[in-house]
Formats: sequence, structure tokens, C-alpha cells
Amino acid sequence: MATTIASDLAAGQLAFVGEARFTMERSIVCAELFNKVQLPDGSKSYYVPKFGQIAATDLTDGVDMTDAQSLTITGTTHTTDEAGCKVIITKKLREQMKADAYRAAGLIVGNAMAQKIDEDGVDLFSGLNSGLGSAGTVFSTSYMHAAVAQCYGQDEPVPDPLYFVLHPYQYHDAKTNLAIPTTSNIPPDMQKAALVGKWRGFEPLWGVPIFIDANIDVDADGDGYGAIFSKSAFMYIVGWEPENWVEYDASLRGWEIGIVSDYAMVEEDGTYGRYLLFDCAAPTA
Repeated sequence: MATTIASDLAAGQLAFVGEARFTMERSIVCAELFNKVQLPDGSKSYYVPKFGQIAATDLTDGVDMTDAQSLTITGTTHTTDEAGCKVIITKKLREQMKADAYRAAGLIVGNAMAQKIDEDGVDLFSGLNSGLGSAGTVFSTSYMHAAVAQCYGQDEPVPDPLYFVLHPYQYHDAKTNLAIPTTSNIPPDMQKAALVGKWRGFEPLWGVPIFIDANIDVDADGDGYGAIFSKSAFMYIVGWEPENWVEYDASLRGWEIGIVSDYAMVEEDGTYGRYLLFDCAAPTA
């Protein structure tokens, strides 16, 4: 006796489509930490002047002060460029897709634009005038407090606020290092588990907040540039904020959904921070 099984009627069965999932995006930090300025209407560039220093001297009672000093001024000029992306939603796709195709497309292009801005920001870290570490060196908290000391101790102190931005693997090395008594000058009878709980990750260390950014590029040798920097070290110059647009193409029978922004991520003062070039190997323990 023949038995009819499910595969025999496949052509008559409907496939249930679950809720669409989105690829998780990395966290975006640079746009919030850089000094953000809006390019004024009618302007093609942004000029940032900086005054030099003068020195005060001792005076003698009754003697005229004659050693007048000259003010000096330098400056940098920055221009913005457009960036963007788009996707096409065909009418056929819109009718067949269970999820809201327009909402999905808007979320995807928005995330792509935000990631592009952040990647442009972290790419600036390696251009800071000086830094700590070298290729293949394992990151530790000793480099963090050395970087803070250098920022405050140089001829022109780095202005507050300061921020650390680290790759997640560098952050892991720092937290692990802090929790090992023999390397942290902490009494060895203290438990590692208790030490880890004392510093709960993203709290400021030496008064400097720590941010994690996986958009930091890891090179072929497994190294990456984190940084400690002042908000005044970098600028996020905005010609116009990211703008979404939707346009129907009749001959294509679809909608173009895109986003475009006019901006620049630039270094304003390379002495206002330190790059942190260290190993970015994925932790295994």
C-alpha cells in the first residue's frame, strides 16, 4: 500500500517566514567623542585659529616694563566631503517580503553610514604625533597610566576631557593585567575574582573614561591603534547631517533608498593625545 509523505506534496506547502534578523553592527564612538562643529551656511571650509604662548617676567619697582612680546597665531583649514550608500527595493520584493522592506532598508543604510563615520575617526589615531607601544607588544594598564602622565606632563598640557578608545582585545588585556596581583603590585593573597569586580569595566581609570571600538583596524600582523586623546584633538565637521531619501524609478520598478552626509573627521592637534599601538590577538582565556 502506497504511503503519501510530506515531500510528495512539497509544491502545495507554504513556507512560514519568521521575523527578519539584522547583522549586528559595531558600536560607534568617535562622532560623540570628537569636537563636533557645524559648517556654517554658505561656507565651503572651516578655519581653526590658534594663538601661541607668551612668557611673564619679573619686574623691578620703578623700572619701566619695555620687553613687549608679539602675539602669534597659526591655523588649519578643513573641508568636508560627501559619503553615502543606497539600496534598491523592487516592487516584487516589497510585495513578497514579510518584513517592512522600507524600514529594513533604512536601518541598514543608516548603520552603514554611522560605521563609515566611525571608521574614518579611528583611522586618525595612528596620525597622532607620538605614542606608546609597538607591533607585537601586549597591552597593559602600565601603558595607560604612562599615557595619562605624558598627556598632562608635556610642555603644553593636553586639555580635558581625555578619553581612552581601545579595541576590545586591548581592553581585555588591560583588565586581565589589572586583576593579576603579581603584576599590579596588589597583595597576592587577594583573589583575582574579587579584583576583577573592583573595576567594573567601563568606569574611568585614572579619571579617564574608557570606550571600546571594534572598528579599530587590526593589521595583518594582528596589531591595532587605540588612543588616548583630548576632545580637542580631533574634529567632526558636519556640512549636513546624514539625510535619508526615497526615490521611485518607474522603469526599474523599484525604490531607491539611500543616505548621504557631508562631513570630515580630521585631526586638529596631533600633540593632544597618544596613539596606543599594541597587539590585538583574540583572547582564549
